[in-house]
Amino acid sequence: MVFAATVVTLLLFGPWTFLIFSLLVLIPGILEFYRLMRSEGVSPQTWMGLVLGISLLGMVIGVVMGFFSYDSLLLLLPMVFSIFILELYRKAQHPFLNIAVTLMGVLYLALPVSMMAVIAFVPGISNGEYHGGLVLGCIFHVWASDTGAYLIGSKFGRNKLFERISPNKSWEGFFGGLVCSAAVAWANHALFGILELDQWIIVSIIIVVTGTLGDLVESLLKRSIHIKDSGNFFPGHGGILDRFDAVLVSMPFVCTYLWLVGRFG
Repeated sequence: MVFAATVVTLLLFGPWTFLIFSLLVLIPGILEFYRLMRSEGVSPQTWMGLVLGISLLGMVIGVVMGFFSYDSLLLLLPMVFSIFILELYRKAQHPFLNIAVTLMGVLYLALPVSMMAVIAFVPGISNGEYHGGLVLGCIFHVWASDTGAYLIGSKFGRNKLFERISPNKSWEGFFGGLVCSAAVAWANHALFGILELDQWIIVSIIIVVTGTLGDLVESLLKRSIHIKDSGNFFPGHGGILDRFDAVLVSMPFVCTYLWLVGRFG
């Protein structure tokens, strides 16, 4: 309950608390991912990954709020290739694996968080006004999907969804989550507006499908390195990746859908 209340408060209060929320996901999330990779003998460039990830988020927020032009995002390219150059001086084993994992941390954490900023500031408006309800509505869909999948799956689950990666997930739980998430579309439409009801329903479907796959991706990561939780950022509830795995993978898909239906201008 404390976690949920904190997320709701940070997303609804205003753009600055949204920035705090974004950094609270991004910074410990990247550090957690790199720590997991170091346990497998990889040596990512932690500080360069952090700097690049925070810079990406800052530049995207600056663009959608109208402070920078889209052309300014090109400034990130020298930072990306600086990671290649810096590896020359590290004398570490597996240099290109180190580079790949460093960039993967940015792709896995910073890009989806930046897409949340695009969703929060841009859709349906022209002046960069903040609409945290749209991001919060997406998170409500994730929570509803998780709740429905657990309640229905634990009681009626018989057919395994992806047994090789997650033996406890079932098709019955998946459809239970889908129904619960679709029902939340009506609540989101009533609470936040912003999107039409049919668009909220489509967003709910996108989030359930891609969010479930995102959960499986994180399970694949943990299975590959033989751990139960990605971290202990939330004592007793795992790490950042455990709590936001579905959000991270679903945000780029939701952002793309909103662009395709013309919500960005």
